[in-house]
Parts: sequence; structure tokens; C-alpha cells
Amino acid sequence: MKGVILALAVMIAAAAGVAALAIAFGAFAGSEGDGIEREPLTIVAANGTTARLQIEVADTSEERSVGLSGRTEIPTDTGMLFTSLTRNGGFWMKDTLVDLSVAFIDKCGTIVHIEDMEANTTENHNSPVPYLFGLETPKGWFERNGIAVGDIVSIPEAHRQQGC
Repeated sequence: MKGVILALAVMIAAAAGVAALAIAFGAFAGSEGDGIEREPLTIVAANGTTARLQIEVADTSEERSVGLSGRTEIPTDTGMLFTSLTRNGGFWMKDTLVDLSVAFIDKCGTIVHIEDMEANTTENHNSPVPYLFGLETPKGWFERNGIAVGDIVSIPEAHRQQGC
């Protein structure tokens, strides 16, 4: 009988541990339940309306290099913010399996240029105006949400520049 009670206690403890992990993981998972950590980002249009995204932040050289490549889908209202783009070398879609749009953003959060990009191409997409950030979204997201050049992106606090 003691063996059965012990086995039952172990199973209950294991189930509680799994439940705790699921709750903790869910608190940090992406907005679509895909297990990707995202944070909210707001864009304010010139007319005062706002659009919201859940974004991944690519703030290391490796994360910027990989970007959204290899993904078979990008959930609606999600994107990736590329930070510290001091070389302004542009964006390309090699090994990226879905069409995207990219907004080029200056150091204070103003969108200076937007381009649509076709999947799995090596064409370089760049801005004629210097930028510090790039925001990739599913293709057409900016247009569908009324976002245009001149609108303001609320850059996450960890990446805001002094004087902005």
C-alpha cells in the first residue's frame, strides 16, 4: 500500500510541476501561443490613431542575421524589430519563406521609409534616409493598418536613444 501511495504522490508532484511550467511558459509565450517571446509595440499615425504589434526584438548580431528566415508563417499583428542598425546595409529575403514589409525607422522612432519584400529573394531593400531600426511585419501590414512614412514607433525603452 505504501508503494501505491508513494507512486501516486510522485505522479501528483510531477503533474504539478508540469502545470507550473506550462503556466510560467504561457506567461512569456508569443501572442499566438507559438512559444516565441514577444513584447507589445505601438505605432502612432499622423492622424492620431494607433496600431499595435507583438514584436520579437533582434538586438544581437546573430539575431539580426537570422531575422525571420526559415519561418513558414508570421502570425497576424506580429513582427520583428531590428535594433542598432548603424551600417544601414538594408534587408534581403534570402531563406525567408514568407513575404514581408519593412519600415525603416530613425533613431527617435519616426518611420522614414517602407518597402514590401518578396520571399526568398536576394534583392537588397534599403532606405534613402539614414535609420537605426527596421521593423518587419507580414507583407501589407503597414498599409492595412494605415501606417505611413512620418508615423511614430514607440521604441522599447531598452533601445531608446538619448535626446529623443
